[in-house]
Amino acid sequence: MRLWTIQPAHIYEALKGGYVYRCDPEKAQLLTESSFGPAYDWLSEQMRLRIGAPPDGVKYPVWAWHTLEWKHKRPDLRRVEFCTYRAQQVCMEIEIPDTQVLLSNEDMWHIVLNNGFYGDCCTEQEWEAEEKWFEKLSSGQQIQYKRKSWEKIFDVSPARETAWDAHGKYVQATFWELKPEHVCSVRHFGRGA
Repeated sequence: MRLWTIQPAHIYEALKGGYVYRCDPEKAQLLTESSFGPAYDWLSEQMRLRIGAPPDGVKYPVWAWHTLEWKHKRPDLRRVEFCTYRAQQVCMEIEIPDTQVLLSNEDMWHIVLNNGFYGDCCTEQEWEAEEKWFEKLSSGQQIQYKRKSWEKIFDVSPARETAWDAHGKYVQATFWELKPEHVCSVRHFGRGA
């Protein structure tokens, strides 16, 4: 599977030296500077179920892009989300076996990050009815239904758009490790590039 991962330039330099890159939780800003740990734990559980156990010592995934704005191609590094990096970065084009990658809906991942319920509603009236139904559940039932609802983030095809969601517009990829042989090409960007 062809993917694109954005990483600090020093990660690419280490890969060139034979290093296998794995997420270091102590250096992962979204784990250390926010309260996203439970969401990342849930995603790691799903990865174990869907693509297999991580290598020894690995707890969290490496991230990459599969699709941006409905297109499966190299990200346009002029996009706003890539223009704010303070240090030199690289966009590595990588090839990883499909069986080692879990794809998910990047927009709806934010529901998991914010510990929300991913409902099935398509209209304002349906949303209100669903909200009332959910609020009547016990806290244990809410947790159970919420966690089950999150599995819908893995529905990335066929691409379709509704008033509430765009399945397949932004697809992220997670995998346990990035090996030197996965790297096909690299583009440097950011300050000092």
